[in-house]
Amino acid sequence: MSYYNLGELGFPEDTPLGRLDYDRMLRDKLARAREKMRQYGLGSVVCMTDINVAYSTNIPPIFPATGAIGGNRYAILPIEGQPVGFEECNTAFVLKQCLPNIRVEYAIPGSGGPHLASAREAQEYLTREWAEQIASILREYKLDKEKVGIDVNSPPLIEALRKAGLDVTPDGGKALLEARMIKTPVELQCIRALATIIDGVFATLAKNLRAGVTEKEIYAKCISYAIEQGITPYGGFIVSGPHTWPKDNTRPFSGRRIRPGEVVYADFFNFSFNGYKSCYYRTFVVGRASKELRETNERVYNWLKEAEKKVKPGNTTKDVVEHWPDEDYLWSEKPPFIRTERDKLSTFWMNMGHGIGMGLYEPPFFWRPVALKWPQKLEANMAIALETLDCTPDGKLGVRIEDMIIVTETGHEVISKWPAEEVTEVPLF
Repeated sequence: MSYYNLGELGFPEDTPLGRLDYDRMLRDKLARAREKMRQYGLGSVVCMTDINVAYSTNIPPIFPATGAIGGNRYAILPIEGQPVGFEECNTAFVLKQCLPNIRVEYAIPGSGGPHLASAREAQEYLTREWAEQIASILREYKLDKEKVGIDVNSPPLIEALRKAGLDVTPDGGKALLEARMIKTPVELQCIRALATIIDGVFATLAKNLRAGVTEKEIYAKCISYAIEQGITPYGGFIVSGPHTWPKDNTRPFSGRRIRPGEVVYADFFNFSFNGYKSCYYRTFVVGRASKELRETNERVYNWLKEAEKKVKPGNTTKDVVEHWPDEDYLWSEKPPFIRTERDKLSTFWMNMGHGIGMGLYEPPFFWRPVALKWPQKLEANMAIALETLDCTPDGKLGVRIEDMIIVTETGHEVISKWPAEEVTEVPLF
């Protein structure tokens, strides 16, 4: 095994579930990606999004929360041979010492980043140089006459590559998204480790959630624990009281003080471990849960567990969602007031499911109105999250539960272990 000095790059070499084999991780991911490239007739893919750069090179993701084109990092994934990662000069110098299984070159910010502050003539020059750099390496790999995929549908970049003599298609993004849908064994190890760490984040929340503390104090405790365990947090919500329904996604936390008897839901989404993202929710109450809250939790929990019974290879997303109640039945007379077929399309963050991986939302992404008409097939080694939610009969308090799940060869494995059958009750003080 070649040595990856990933500790110096911030990559954990050990997890709560054992040591990670980064050689195997890259080898397996490249096999997946190249299988899809062949299906799309691609000789190479130019990766501009941070997630695809990380997937095809093992270079640690820097801005995985946005997936934006920063312009100062990109990669070429050839159908054969070493992947090529491009970084600004300092980062590239470090990566050359740490990642022997890929080729590292200095980046030219032809697609974003520093050049956006430059004069128009400089922008044009940088884009031409960037395209010629890509073309010259593909000539070296003898892939310049093959179809070149790119993972962004950016007319200026595609035009620049075509002027450099390349046959370019935006299908590169489709190929890599489909590759990422099925996880490799080491990727699944990362996702299992992530869920295990977040079990501990919920334990931290339960220890610190008391009457009189603020949402931001709880969030800080949870984030601190997560970072100590190797997590890079890019998201998460601590939401309490009247903000639990309709669910308030306008801020991750506030200075609101939590009072006795109030509901709190914790939403630890987009926590990143090794670049892999979480989506894992639970509901708490300070003191004793009311009868109405217990019944709401039971209803939401049963929806989730009935859906999970349908998670297995060969079934579809329609099988998963078809027993869930209709959205207008649930919420036509209480917030968020879903009353038309078009309204139902906006419920994609309500009762829903989605793939998880290097992206927070990966295929399959589904919610009831869409999955009933356009089902997607479930396959072994997918990693998905399933979420259900509802409010108390008065429409004032919400319950949310979400599990992280791996589709196995014969069924599924729920890897999020914090109890959800009942609302977690914590002491007042």
